[in-house]
Amino acid sequence: MKIAVVDADSSDFGKALVGDLTSRGYFNFIIMGSDAEARHSILDGKCQIAVIIPDSATEKLFTLLNASPGDSALTAISPSDNLAGIVFLYDPAIQKVFKDAVIMPVNSLVQLTAVKVLMTKYTEDVNKTVKQHSSDFSSRLAGKDFFTGIPEFPYRKEVIKKFREELGNKTREGSEIQLPFSPSFSDEIVNITEESVRKDNLEFRPSVLQNNVPAFTLFAMFFIVIPLAGSIINEKNHGTFNRIRTLPVSYIEVVAAKVTVFLVVCVLQFVFLMYVGKYIMPLLGEQSSIDFGVNLPALLLALICSSLSAIGFGMIVGAFANTHGQAATFGSVMVVILALLGGIFVPVHMLPDVIKKISIISPLRWGTDAFLGVFARHQGVLGIWPEICLLTGFFIISMLLTVRVFKNH
Repeated sequence: MKIAVVDADSSDFGKALVGDLTSRGYFNFIIMGSDAEARHSILDGKCQIAVIIPDSATEKLFTLLNASPGDSALTAISPSDNLAGIVFLYDPAIQKVFKDAVIMPVNSLVQLTAVKVLMTKYTEDVNKTVKQHSSDFSSRLAGKDFFTGIPEFPYRKEVIKKFREELGNKTREGSEIQLPFSPSFSDEIVNITEESVRKDNLEFRPSVLQNNVPAFTLFAMFFIVIPLAGSIINEKNHGTFNRIRTLPVSYIEVVAAKVTVFLVVCVLQFVFLMYVGKYIMPLLGEQSSIDFGVNLPALLLALICSSLSAIGFGMIVGAFANTHGQAATFGSVMVVILALLGGIFVPVHMLPDVIKKISIISPLRWGTDAFLGVFARHQGVLGIWPEICLLTGFFIISMLLTVRVFKNH
């Protein structure tokens, strides 16, 4: 998973946190220059999460050491003085379990880094204070003569001179203090906030259903390949297709009629599964139902184009297959493979790089991205336009191949 890091602080805390994050090796951190760049990278799909270290983060962190008179520096650290501003940006299309799997350990690392920077500064301040006191003491000591009352004895001047030199050396050396403990805090000293990245309404937080129900609905749509291919094979084997050809209709009209019927089936299937996500799943323990407060033109366009893509796939399988066994076996296996590549079971960003590149050929990935754009990111038609073009193009190519096969039958 690619995670963007923006260090707007460029001071002790920011530098230490960037160093700790990039040196762990658990995630793929990418250094970026601004908050806007990180947001664009998430919107474009280049990164899934971003860690934003705000300006003056170090300064705000060090204010926790400003103890009031009579208090120690450690007692000055209180929950009410928490540092606010560290922001985790994330793609709302990421499932919550994967988001938490990243944010929780990164959050722990942020807190540990803050403690380390804070205690380093605290130790430096203590040592500076001790050295200053030692210097003041040395100055006061040099201004006094402690040897006026000492009686004369052999080599008295030499002994006093040597003693003064040694005393001066010791006072000038100062003292370095190493704290013999590692402090622990009952409360987090860095306040973490999370924001989903969208072009509007940054506070939107998608539910699990908004991520999963549309994806599995699309998965179910593509299994229409079995009844659709079966109907085409029956027409070929029983001679129905040859009788249809004697009628004064074109091949395109024959194909269009079949597409229309199964398009209605796909739409009804979508409506039924959305009803399940809206009313049934909350009864089974889900905390929230699926939210239909989305861009309706974009939703309808994604539904129609995804359905047409599924129908086109079924038409191709039915045109080339000769038996029900061929169509059912090839069709069901291919749907599962395309679903694995399309991010139905595992999000695309969690797939290995090689499979991630191959997944671009899967129409289920295009449909999943379109539905996630509508339900999770609340995008409009323009936001999902690339996926719409791919789905429509796949359907057109499928129809052209199907008509060609029918003409040569």
